[in-house]
This record gives sequence, C-alpha cells and structure tokens, in this order.
Amino acid sequence: MNNIWILEKYVPVEALVFEVVLNRCLRIESIRRNMLRNCHFFLVLSTIIILLHFGKADIRKDCRRESKVSWAALRRMKAGDLEQEDQNLKCYLKCFMMRHGILDKNAEVDVQRALRHLPRSMQDSSKKLFNKCKSVQSDDPCDKAYKMIKCYVEYHPEILQSVPFL
Repeated sequence: MNNIWILEKYVPVEALVFEVVLNRCLRIESIRRNMLRNCHFFLVLSTIIILLHFGKADIRKDCRRESKVSWAALRRMKAGDLEQEDQNLKCYLKCFMMRHGILDKNAEVDVQRALRHLPRSMQDSSKKLFNKCKSVQSDDPCDKAYKMIKCYVEYHPEILQSVPFL
C-alpha cells in the first residue's frame, strides 16, 4: 500500500515538472521565433540599405555599358568640355538622368527630383535655372538631355565636380 501511495504522490510532481519544462520550452521556442523574426527583419533591412548604397554605382555602370560611352569622353566632360558631339555621351547623360528620376521617358525634367540630387547650397539658385534649361528643344531625347546639362553647366560649372556621374 505504501508503494501505491508513493506512486500517487510522485505522479502529480512529475506532471508538475513536465508542465514546467513544457512551459519553459514553449517560452524558449517563442523567444527563438521572435529572434528569428527579428533576424529576418534585420537581414532584409541591411540588404535594402546595401542595395540603396551601391545602387548609384550600378546606375553609372549600367548607363556606361548601355550607352557605350568612352571613359575619355566622360573625363573630358567632367573637366568642363561640353563641346563634344559624342552621341554615346549624350545617351549616357539621358540614361543617368532617367535612372535617377530626373527625366521621364519623354525627356521632360522633374525639377523637384533634380533639385534633390544637388547640394543644398545650390538648390535655390538652381530651381529657376532648371525651369529655364528644361525648355531646350530637340527631337532626340539623348540630345535634349545633353543640351539641358550644357545649359545648366553654363551657369553652374561647379556641378561637374559636385555630382558623381562617372
């Protein structure tokens, strides 16, 4: 009879121990799930940040490849030579401006977007200038982009050093 009494006494303790262990395991599993969720969130967030950070370099690289512009033409332009009649350079500028949202598919300028790419010190004086330069006419979208840049650089040549387009 003592053995039965002892078994009855231990059964509730074992059940209690089992319940405590199960609850702890469930809490640990819940914590693991939350940690995993947080880990996934930070992984996705860091991937987005990395893509955004290196996205500009990819735009330049993609536009160089797409337009087949030469490094020499880009360096001459950065040095201030805007008298080039290089169609590849013109199409590079169109591509660069379109990918940054400055130009739409019809080669029309979005002045607000263009201003966001400039240093703050240049934004006020540039707004009127962009509105003036966006009125240049050309049937060729590449040529129109080039003429707009040429118009803008005529009044703000320092832009060639401020904006990383190479």
